[in-house]
Amino acid sequence: MNRDAGAILLAAGQGRRLGHDKSITEIAGRPVFAHPLEALLACPEIGQVVLTVRQDVRNDACRWVDQNLAKERDRVKVIVGGKERQDSVWEGLEAMGEGMEWAVVHDAARVLLTKQLTERVLAEARRHQAAAAASKMADTVRAANPAGQILRLVDRDGLWRMETPQVVRKSLLKEGLKQARKDQVVLTDCLAAAELAGVQGVLVESGEPNVKITVPGDWVLSEAWLRLRK
Repeated sequence: MNRDAGAILLAAGQGRRLGHDKSITEIAGRPVFAHPLEALLACPEIGQVVLTVRQDVRNDACRWVDQNLAKERDRVKVIVGGKERQDSVWEGLEAMGEGMEWAVVHDAARVLLTKQLTERVLAEARRHQAAAAASKMADTVRAANPAGQILRLVDRDGLWRMETPQVVRKSLLKEGLKQARKDQVVLTDCLAAAELAGVQGVLVESGEPNVKITVPGDWVLSEAWLRLRK
């Protein structure tokens, strides 16, 4: 199979709401980044994974990769991420091999990533130029003012919660990021970059647990799911 996709695993966040660096802290016996890294490396279409981390944990991340990946070590690069999410994506693209046509971008804090979900999103991106994992909004949604006073009920039909992985043709993603930099726009996901490059992506319902670790409760839930998978 042609390995024409490169992955960027974003692990350079501060983890402020958790009170510690969540990328290198162990969960279910391994660093947070190790779980989604394993899922990405399991995809035969992904030729390389670029792991972006903070400068102060890069040595620790490199040490874990060196000691635990064995045969897959040459498929992983560990680099220092940028100030903002889109800066880290750009640095990842720059570090990616020239032969990569597709960019698979995933937040390391979503530790429950599976090979199957990655492959489904990648398949849809190949059809539509850009795709992202997402979940349909199941809860009742209300708009409120800053004081918490309800303004109105929001129709949840057609509303989705964006997730990762997100896959965009590499050239389009770079074009969108360049445009964002030119316009001084902060992007919250890669499909927004694709839109700046003139492409409307598609959403792929994740259909499986894909929690992003943000607060301590997310950590407990994610660790429980990881241990159940063993």
